[in-house]
Amino acid sequence: MNASLRALLTGILDYAGLFPPAKLPLDQSVRNYARYRSDPEAWMLGRFICPAARLAELSPFVGELFAAGPPLAVSALGRGGGTRTEFHAGLDADLRDVAEFRQRHGGRAAVEVLETRLPPDGLPPVVADRETRQLLDEAAGRADAAGLTLFVEVPPGPHWREGACETLSALGALNARRALWSDALPPVGFKLRCGGVEASAFPTAAHIARALTAGVPLKATAGLHHPFRRRDAALGVTMYGFLNVFVAGVLAHVHNLRPGAIEPILLDDTDDDFVFDDDGLRWGDWHVTTDEVRAARRHAVLSFGSCSFDEPRDDLRALGWL
Repeated sequence: MNASLRALLTGILDYAGLFPPAKLPLDQSVRNYARYRSDPEAWMLGRFICPAARLAELSPFVGELFAAGPPLAVSALGRGGGTRTEFHAGLDADLRDVAEFRQRHGGRAAVEVLETRLPPDGLPPVVADRETRQLLDEAAGRADAAGLTLFVEVPPGPHWREGACETLSALGALNARRALWSDALPPVGFKLRCGGVEASAFPTAAHIARALTAGVPLKATAGLHHPFRRRDAALGVTMYGFLNVFVAGVLAHVHNLRPGAIEPILLDDTDDDFVFDDDGLRWGDWHVTTDEVRAARRHAVLSFGSCSFDEPRDDLRALGWL
């Protein structure tokens, strides 16, 4: 495998076997994750995604499956909430669960990321953007105090587009302030849902391009089972490819591209258009070096959650890329 493709794929997949469409029992899901860590492609594997409310259930498996080797790396999924009050109560409970899990397992399990869904009443057009910013400020400060990097998701609904745009704008402003306050504060990221179990859950390419060009660290989730765009006959929708999304994100980050410039990358289903070698990757007239790929993966497009590790890996093998 050449260096630029390996740089793009290293640690790219956060395993979400607990979630649809797989929706595996916790026992099976965590055992899958432990097995993947010993596979030849383990370098592609990121964190195990587990709801904060189920961390206590995960505890018995830490000593059994992760007593040796690197610690179990967990991304905790927050409770969220339907209202601002419920959101803050859910965040209280999430932080308690994380603290108890860490205390129980010491260095054998690491929870460094919290992903949570914002409440609908904290988003436009229901309230002014000032309240959105205040909500993010408060959540970020509490995550900082707990030693967690925070990623926020906009709940689905008729105002998802407006809520996502406003949240991305608010995150950009928040992260600029945080960078001035301290170099030690991690930026707050955005969790982008790229699909789901219904056709209505798939955003347009324009929506994804907007998120990728907002200058905010991004984690993707849902629908990215395959490297390139593929038609799903059961859902009646064309699913996005994780290589489409991550190549577009890397190029956007390095070259400061506008949304319209990367939409064609998101919609490209021709694998020969994506060129990787040891020096870097290329799509069309755009090129980035392998070092720039690594930097973009660290700071811009961090990972995607998938309920399957086998599907993405098997597709890459079929292409002859692994």
